[in-house]
Amino acid sequence: MLCFAQLKKYNCKAQQQCKRVRDNTHQLKKKLDSTDLSLKNLQFEEIYLQREIQKCLQYKSEDEKLSLIPESEYLASLGGGTPATGGGTPTTGGGTPTTADPHETMLNRLKWELEQRKVMRQEQETWEKKKVDLEKEIHSLKEYLSSLPPQLEQMLQTTTQVQEYLNMKLVEKKRQAEMAGWLPPPLYNIYSQVTGYAEYLKLGTTVTLSGDLEIAKNMTSDSNSDTEEVAETETKHSSKRRSAVSDLGKKKAFKAYPLTVEVVVPCDEGVHAKVLFTYLTKLKVVTVSISLMITTASPWRDKFSVGTDYMSSRELLCALWPGDHGDECPNPETPTILNKYSLPTKTKIPNSLGRPFLWAQRLAGITSWGSHDTTLDLATSRNTVARFLDAIKQRCLARLSLKYQLRILASNKTVKEGAIPQPTLLTEVVSWKEVQVESVGEEYPARVTQQISDKDTLYEVISKRGKTSCKGLVVLSLDYPTTPPFTVLQITSPSGTATARNDENVRAIEEELNVHVEELYGENVEYLLTKVVSRMCMCLDVYVEGKGLEPQIKFFINKFRGPENVLPYVYNVEKQYFQHR
Repeated sequence: MLCFAQLKKYNCKAQQQCKRVRDNTHQLKKKLDSTDLSLKNLQFEEIYLQREIQKCLQYKSEDEKLSLIPESEYLASLGGGTPATGGGTPTTGGGTPTTADPHETMLNRLKWELEQRKVMRQEQETWEKKKVDLEKEIHSLKEYLSSLPPQLEQMLQTTTQVQEYLNMKLVEKKRQAEMAGWLPPPLYNIYSQVTGYAEYLKLGTTVTLSGDLEIAKNMTSDSNSDTEEVAETETKHSSKRRSAVSDLGKKKAFKAYPLTVEVVVPCDEGVHAKVLFTYLTKLKVVTVSISLMITTASPWRDKFSVGTDYMSSRELLCALWPGDHGDECPNPETPTILNKYSLPTKTKIPNSLGRPFLWAQRLAGITSWGSHDTTLDLATSRNTVARFLDAIKQRCLARLSLKYQLRILASNKTVKEGAIPQPTLLTEVVSWKEVQVESVGEEYPARVTQQISDKDTLYEVISKRGKTSCKGLVVLSLDYPTTPPFTVLQITSPSGTATARNDENVRAIEEELNVHVEELYGENVEYLLTKVVSRMCMCLDVYVEGKGLEPQIKFFINKFRGPENVLPYVYNVEKQYFQHR
């Protein structure tokens, strides 16, 4: 029993001790949890504070987005003063500049900037209001101006008779000015330069534009579509319609701009030359043609009838500049362009479009051609105008005079305008006709006939005195009278046939006609052909009388000179006798 009581006692103590230990442990654990919670609270607080610190460090103020003026300009705008501290407005003068508190300085700057922007905003609103008022005024003026053209057009139409009576041509000038705005640059250079030159010198030359203005406005510069169209047509009809495709290719390759420039140059009384300039859009060259207009009141009307080759466009313009015949297109890209349209490289520009003379390109200001465009030089165009107008006038007068001389010579008569100082002529022209190079016989030297160009014109003249006749071959070049006629003679007399190869006198006569022909250049130079024929007849008189074939009428100082017995063929007008040169 005692042991059981002790055991219960010890058990009770053990229970009490366990309870004390448990309570102590619980208190310690509670304290530990409290300490741990405090630690975590401190850690969270630390994280929060660090986060707030970062936010403060990374804070971007709205004023940083503003484009403020530099601080130096701000201080200078205050006139040396200092922004007032304590939130006041900036003051000017009296204070000492200080930057002790940058925050206050920035606040003052922002306040000052705000005031300035308010002022600027008011100015902006004022100017915008003025702008709106001006726009309204401009709009009303535009409406007024837009209403003027119909009224002016109506006035021009109603005053047409008055304009015609006063020769004002206001409607025509308006139409010409509108057309000039649609000209390609080369044609516009011709139009502006010739018009300005003629108006400045009052030459009487008129420049007009013609063509379809609506087509010019609607024209496109797309050349590839034309090429593809030609190629497609050729593919479809390569076997049956090759000729039609060729015609289509020519039409595309030699396409002319719908507007042309027409220059009318007064050449003489009642005679005008109408020169027409056309621009080929694909070849990028200017072509030119010419026609003569002769009024019924002109003295030339009674001198000839129209219809000779020398009045054709090509003959009037060919060799207007030395060596420029207009046979080849000056654009080096021409073979490539023709190949695009399946045309032979030697295809010529149709005569209806004129000829691409080099002087026409210079008059248009074209100096070179590129793959995409041409190079234009206004100075080249300006420097060519005077020479062009003078050359056209001189050429037309020369061709009219030549035509008149040919008609008179063909009727075996003399031209009084081409008379030269000489005694009475007894030699007469009995025949004058045009001949071809193939029909020229062996009586003329081969070295002479070989030098004749296919562009030269040959005439055979036969003059006669008594039983002696002289047959001459006269060669006229296209640039006559710049290049004088060239003459080869053959004299037939009872004593035989004499030429320059076997007779020194014939050689001397040819020398007078060909070498000393510059003596005939002077007054009425356009009648040079008649002067040459007259000198030939005079020299034949001297030849016949000097050889004793006819009675001597003319007076010679020295009849013969040298071992070849050369006769005197130079006539002294003052002393009225013949002498040696």
